[in-house]
Amino acid sequence: ELAWWRSALDSLLEQERALLGANTSVLDRLEADFRLVDEAHAAGSAQLLAWQLAESWSIGLVDWPEEAAALKKSLRRDTINSRELHESAPHLARAIAPVWLASPYEVHEVSDAVRFDTVILVDAGATTLAENAAAIKRAKQVVAFGDPVAQTPAPFAIGLGQHPRFDDDAEALEARHAESALARLDTLLPTLTLTRSYRAGGEDLAELVNRRFYGGRIESLPWAGSFLGHNSIRIDYVEDGAGMPDEHSGAVESVDAEVDRVVELVLEHAEQRPKESLMVITASQRHAARVHRAVLGAVAGRPGALQQFVVGDRAEPFAVMTIDKAVAESRDRVIFSIGYGRTPHGRVLSDFGALGRPGGDRLLAVAMTRARRAMVVVSCFTAEDLDEERMEHGALALAELLSDVTARTRIESVPDDSDPLLVDLARRLEARGLRVALGHRGKLGLVTSHGGMCLTIETDTALQTSLRESLRLRPSLLRRLGWHYLRVHAFELFSNPDAVADSVVAMLGAAPPPPPPVAPVPAVPTEPIDIVPVSPSPAAPRRVRTEPVPGSDPHPTPEPARHEPHENDERLRGDKPPHWS
Repeated sequence: ELAWWRSALDSLLEQERALLGANTSVLDRLEADFRLVDEAHAAGSAQLLAWQLAESWSIGLVDWPEEAAALKKSLRRDTINSRELHESAPHLARAIAPVWLASPYEVHEVSDAVRFDTVILVDAGATTLAENAAAIKRAKQVVAFGDPVAQTPAPFAIGLGQHPRFDDDAEALEARHAESALARLDTLLPTLTLTRSYRAGGEDLAELVNRRFYGGRIESLPWAGSFLGHNSIRIDYVEDGAGMPDEHSGAVESVDAEVDRVVELVLEHAEQRPKESLMVITASQRHAARVHRAVLGAVAGRPGALQQFVVGDRAEPFAVMTIDKAVAESRDRVIFSIGYGRTPHGRVLSDFGALGRPGGDRLLAVAMTRARRAMVVVSCFTAEDLDEERMEHGALALAELLSDVTARTRIESVPDDSDPLLVDLARRLEARGLRVALGHRGKLGLVTSHGGMCLTIETDTALQTSLRESLRLRPSLLRRLGWHYLRVHAFELFSNPDAVADSVVAMLGAAPPPPPPVAPVPAVPTEPIDIVPVSPSPAAPRRVRTEPVPGSDPHPTPEPARHEPHENDERLRGDKPPHWS
């Protein structure tokens, strides 16, 4: 064990020689001061910007009093357009309205005289370059945000009536995807790929979407609920989800059992999680209409809280919609009801509506990325019921996705024992009755839990990032994900691991284990013995009465006799090796 600890210390000192003179209490104080200063700096940015705008406005009122009077007169009217604002106060208009927000189809209403330093195109992958041309020409700089996986330009209806179906073949769809503003600007401007996800929760769902649609390029941290056994994605199988094929489409669409199950899940969410937003999405327009009517009918005679959740005015109201309508929507939790069932004979037909047509794979990506925390997939069939040879586009991706969700529940994590200090700490925490995991999801060095509380432990040598990232941003994100965070210094973990383990136990509120009982040593009853000391004087011997030491052997093994001189000793002392002479 001493050799193991010496190797661990040598490894630490090889990485950081400054540990030889480390004072962990001073380091803790310096890190805490840095966090406070950095948080104050980040929080003060908005106040600094507000002060600069107010200062610019105050100076403008003094420098251009005529514009101030004209602007005051204009603001007394009911309405004012951009042209009138710019003509009456060309200098003050920039201070009073520094940021403009408009749809691509409303930009033409902004006067050409109003110039902008920067134009930001949001959802650039869902619009074409022509739709954004009016905005692009007004700025010196263009920044486009978009998702090439889930977004593609699509036609839409602008009036009521019989809407034509926009069915494109695969080649036409790919050509339209290549005409998006994001794709066209990608060939002209520098590109930066954002690969870090900051969503608080939904780790299983995020990992599935990352692997299935983004090739594993998205980086995210684990959710604490996954360590406690709470999955963020699950499949709710409707056993009696069979029905007759539709006379017109031939599809088994919106069976009664699936509608009833979705209504049950909506009511369950409204009762148990009323503060979390909810949305139901489906691949079937008919199923969306039936579910919406059924939910309204179910809450009609229920208490006011349920009605308020379904029809109340909220920041993110409850909604039921098809996948293509949900491109710009997201909720805390999502119920993805596929909307197609089995025939009375148990067969699953190949018609899945928009999912089975070209572009269905992108629609499935949209469906799987609408939930911020958790998703329930309601299905009348399992992955084994689908014949992948008869499926294509999004229907084929759906079959593979159902298989992935089922297979993921059987994956066992492999512990990471690359850090010897964390390995030793994990053993000490296990001895104190805590549940631990090394290398959780390949992202966290050591995690532990007790009584529903989860704690992640990281050393100061594990993260090779900036101080802002390791001291403030990463701990803050982990706390949003439900973790308690503890950062320990490697030298402290080496020098006093028991103190670190005790502090972890205290943070989680676990009772320290009782000390192991000390077994009493039984006394061996023996008879007293007499010892006669040897004295060089001719005095008479004295008898000393003694008792044996408790626990000792009353009859010890006699010490071996000393080696007596042998006749060969002198000869051996005189022998010399041949090479000495």
